[in-house]
Amino acid sequence: MHIALPPEMTAPAVQQVFAALEAAGGAGCVRFVGGCVRDVVMGRTPGDLDLSTQLTPDATEVALSAAGIRHVPTGKAFGTITAVIEGQPFEITSLREDVETDGRRAVVSYTTDWSRDAQRRDFYLNALYADIRGEVFDPTGQGLDDVQAGRVRLIGDAETRLREDYLRILRFFRFSASHGRGLDEASLNACVALREGIDSLSGERIQQELFKLLSISDPVNVVQRMIETGVMAHVVPGAPVNAERVVAGFHLTSDAIQRLIILIGGHGRAEVLNALIQRLRLPNRVADRLSAAAAAYAEADVRASLPALRRWLYRYGRQALSDALVLRVAETRLSPEAWKTLDQNLKQIDVPVFPLKSARLISVGLAPGPELGQTLRRIEADWIAHDFSPIVIEDAIDAIAKQANIRGQ
Repeated sequence: MHIALPPEMTAPAVQQVFAALEAAGGAGCVRFVGGCVRDVVMGRTPGDLDLSTQLTPDATEVALSAAGIRHVPTGKAFGTITAVIEGQPFEITSLREDVETDGRRAVVSYTTDWSRDAQRRDFYLNALYADIRGEVFDPTGQGLDDVQAGRVRLIGDAETRLREDYLRILRFFRFSASHGRGLDEASLNACVALREGIDSLSGERIQQELFKLLSISDPVNVVQRMIETGVMAHVVPGAPVNAERVVAGFHLTSDAIQRLIILIGGHGRAEVLNALIQRLRLPNRVADRLSAAAAAYAEADVRASLPALRRWLYRYGRQALSDALVLRVAETRLSPEAWKTLDQNLKQIDVPVFPLKSARLISVGLAPGPELGQTLRRIEADWIAHDFSPIVIEDAIDAIAKQANIRGQ
């Protein structure tokens, strides 16, 4: 099969890399591999341009050096050298076959056989190669058929593929959501049977796959099956996941963090949330957002009045309140239209700013000290209770000034 390569796959930098490697290993010793080939065949825009070569990592480095191309041994132990041209990276991986695996990493040996390299990959539709001229190679004989059918299948014996790397369980669901038309039964059954293997994966690897899944435009059916089959319980252990909440909530937002909030729910105890944050090794910005949403969730109500929304905005901030309310909407099964109206109302409300400073109170006669802080907090609470009315503050200042005058007389 021949395909018309898009401009990004025939750019001068790409041609430089191909020319450098072919000068050392001969024509055809390097090919595009995996996702970029798959996506072009499917009529999609390719992502990262990954390359495979018959050259060993050492030979790859020599070839790049001879052509004056900067390179970094980013994953040399696993066969990967990254060429960098004008800031653009190209991962170049030598053809490999697995010698030994433990479910997390593999010991590999190098080969010049494209078929052997293809057999160690995860899915048939990812085991496609293409040369710089657009000729597509399908060593398994099933990759192109699966691309055309929108079928995501593990190569060969499904359980064997998963035992080589349990992350493939999560990748199966992600690719089924992004590139599949349904879930392949044999692959699904293997994922369910070996779902406990997810527990052996690092939090970082799980987190990355989970956010990629949640960022897909419509992952609802796949996430629902993950919950129903018990797979999701190993992805977000301890969280009160609920398929109905996912179905109702995921269509409300495309924000991956809000979808995570909908997925894990708001009824879990603080220690459950903290354990999940640690298990997934979530970045501080994500962990803080989840914690803030959990605090706002305790008060948030989708039927709230404008004064209540203003009060919560002041207390929790716009992002935390939005995150908490989208979860509440998912739980109460409100329509997307109702959420859109609520969200628009939220965006139109200005977050109040407490205008009173201690200097103002000192200027009207209140002495610095513990009483000053207590008075500020009392006035602030009264200001919030009266829907942020400036009159409350002015009345309080007048009362303090009068009291100071009385004391001074």
